[in-house]
Order: sequence, then C-alpha cells, then structure tokens
Amino acid sequence: MINLKFKDNSIFIITLVFLFFGVALRSYNINFEYLWFDEILSFWIANPNIPLSENLERHKSIESIPFLYNFLLKQFYGIFGYEINVGRYLSLILNILSIILITLTSYNIKKNNAYILSLFLLSFNVFLIAYAQEMRSYSLVLFLCSLDLFFLIYIIKKDESKDINILIIIIFTLIQVLMILSHPFTLIIFFSTVIFSYLSLYKLKKKFRELNYSIFFTSIFTVFYLFIYLKNMEIFPSWIDHPDLSFYTNFYFSKFFGSRILGLVHLITLIGLFLFFIKEFKKKFYIMNIFIMIIFFSYFLPITYGYLFQPILFPRYIIFVIIPIIILLSFLIFEIKNFKFRNIILILFFIVTIGNQYTETNFQQFLKERPHHKPNFGSILLEINNSNEKSYTFDIPVAEDKKVPSYLALENYFSKLVEDKNFEIEYININKFIRSNKKKIWTICLQNIVNNNCVSANKDLNSNIIQEKEISGVLIKLINKK
Repeated sequence: MINLKFKDNSIFIITLVFLFFGVALRSYNINFEYLWFDEILSFWIANPNIPLSENLERHKSIESIPFLYNFLLKQFYGIFGYEINVGRYLSLILNILSIILITLTSYNIKKNNAYILSLFLLSFNVFLIAYAQEMRSYSLVLFLCSLDLFFLIYIIKKDESKDINILIIIIFTLIQVLMILSHPFTLIIFFSTVIFSYLSLYKLKKKFRELNYSIFFTSIFTVFYLFIYLKNMEIFPSWIDHPDLSFYTNFYFSKFFGSRILGLVHLITLIGLFLFFIKEFKKKFYIMNIFIMIIFFSYFLPITYGYLFQPILFPRYIIFVIIPIIILLSFLIFEIKNFKFRNIILILFFIVTIGNQYTETNFQQFLKERPHHKPNFGSILLEINNSNEKSYTFDIPVAEDKKVPSYLALENYFSKLVEDKNFEIEYININKFIRSNKKKIWTICLQNIVNNNCVSANKDLNSNIIQEKEISGVLIKLINKK
C-alpha cells in the first residue's frame, strides 16, 4: 500500500527537513496561549474522572457536533492525566499524522516529486499549524479525512481485475463512519465520493467494487446517523453571518493560507492550471476529479444551505478542503512540461510561503517574544493574586440552581489554573457572594466570550467599582458591595 522510494539522498534529506519543520512549528510553544472558550468547554466535557454518561450529557448541553472527539479526549486525559497542558497534544499528534498521510496520498497518485511540494505546503501551512495547537475536533477531522482519502486513492488505483478484499471494504467503511462522526461537514467528502463513483461507472465504465460496497454500507449508516443526529441535536450554530463581499473575494483562501497574497497565489495557480489541463481531467486525470468535487461541494453545499435556511459555513468547519487543494496544486504543477515555467512557480510558492511565516508568529517566536492572541488568563489571575483581595467570581448573572454549562466550564478551568500556579486566591459563586457578608470581590468580565454585557457588577450586585483593569481584552473589576 505504501512504497515510498527516494531516487537520491538529496530528495530524502529535503523530505526529512520539511517534515522536521512541520513537526517543530506545530510543537513549539504549543501551550503558550491559554485555552480559549471552546477549548475550555472541551476541557470540562472530557473530564476522565466522571462517568461516561455525564460526559455525554455535558456534550449534548453545549455542542452541535457528535461526541467522538470529546470521547477520544476523555480517553487521552485518562491515560496522560487531567491537566490543562495535556489536551492539545492529542491535536498535535493527529495533525502530524495528517501531514504524513496527505503526503503519502500525493505520492500514491503519481510517483514523482509532487509529494515533496505537498509536504512543503502542508508543513508550513499557518492554518493547520494553528489548529495543531488547539484542543478542538478540527485536527481529528483533518486526520480522518486524510485517512479516508488515502484509502480512497488506494482503492481507485488498484487493478480492477483483482479479487475483492473484504478487509479493505471493512476498514474503509469504518474510516468513513468515523470520519462522519467527527463532524457533520465531512459528509461533503462522502457525498463527493458517491458522485465520483457514479460518474466513473457511467462515464468511464470503471467499476471500483470495493469502493461501491463500502459506499453502500456507509450509506445505510448515514441514513440512521442523520435521523438520530438531527432528532437529538439541541445546539445549532446561530452566530454565523451570511457570507459578505469579503467572503467571496477571499474565498477563504486567505484564511487557509495565512494572507490574501498567499491565498491569491494558491487560488490563481489552481484555477489557471485547471483550465490549462481541463481536457486531461476527462480521462487521463480522472482520479483527480474527486478532489475537484470535494473543493466544489465544500463551498457550494453549505453556502446554498445558508441562503435557504441559516448560515452554517465557517473556515474551520471545512478544514479538510486544504487536502484536495494542496494535492491538486502539487499534482498539476508537476504536470507542467516546461521546466523553466515549472521552476518559476515552485520558486514563487517557496518565497511567498516562507515569507508568510515571518508575517505570522511562527518564525518570529524564535527571534522575539511571542504576543498573546487569546485571553491571557494567567496574567489576570496573577493580578488578582498580587492584590489585597484574594477572591474572584465571573461577571455572568445566572441562577445558582440553573448554572449554564459555560459557567461550570469556566469554573472548572480557572480552578485548575489556580491550582497549577499555586495562587492563594479562591473562587466564590456570584450568588453565594450576594448572600454573604463579604464586601469585596474581583469580577472577571468575559463579554467577548459569553456574549454578556457585564452589567451585574454595577446593577445586579448593587455595588461600587473600586478598581478596574483590562488585560488582553478581558475586563476585571474590584467591586465593593453596598
């Protein structure tokens, strides 16, 4: 299945260098940023010290995706310990494995040096680097989609005359099921696979029997999955806006590749090469049609749904679209027969990709102090710890007997932070503070996180503000109860 051969030592060394940078850029400073709100929720949901049924209830109360990622995160915590700095390593491992799988897929399509370009673009992709350091489901989605496409290409490339391999059917079906269970948007890849199989059969007379058997069994699962998922889904993203002009001018390429310039380089090159080789896609490049379909449906289906019902498309939801973009680009560039023109394109990609690393924090962090882009909760708690008042609460008005999951998740995370840093401060529930004889307390306003106006310190608590300070976008207030 995997037969990677190196023509000479220089190719081998280049491959190792690119892979090294891919691993290094994802690993270095992985826990520099404190958890942001969605990660805090995953940290709360995946607690390994509570029964699985409670994990599931927590998940259902606040998530709109299936339970698979948080289940795996729970197992990961169970093995390596329920500590704040542990969870992101699961994403790191899955992200690195994805790089390897996508590179191998690129190589299996056509055994030339196109896979080296794929590896380079993957290793230095700022979007993938960012989500390798985030404790959410997106690296799992990337990994399972990479695994799915790896096996898909393997099945397509097999000699049709060979006997049916039952094991391949079982493995590929299982991969497709797990992929769908990682995120609803992965149905786009499955849908693209179905369309590809249909067109291959009726247009090219190609029968991929193992693929078709797997599609059949996965389709049965998908019908039941959608019925149960839609019936039990309690949370649905309602904060996403309709696509505006910037969405269409960026086409998310600026998000996926780190800048408008780099996004345009990828987009223009991809469209240009596709139009140049368009006749070849009918037969010679037929295997690449699956990647064209994934790219097309990744945008068309959610955008159409958004206009008909409600907006659902957000860049990280289709993180898997980077796979076909990079594989297709690499393949087409190395199909260019004019070596001078091909080398110009390769040099252009190398310059803009490496240059982009300096505009981001990826390379800068090796040269100077890295700035925080997420709330610096450590500095916030340090400020409280260094003050005369050693107690804090969250500025979120909520009934004590009806604590919202966000409140409980924040409570859990901050308690862990205080413990890890050995701070001498205590958390007091806001309702408990109201009823107590205690006069002063620090309130932490998380307006940007929980969409709260932070009025409780002035209004609900009937208090005076003694001191207030903003730290990395978070407002803290020392209040005195009247």
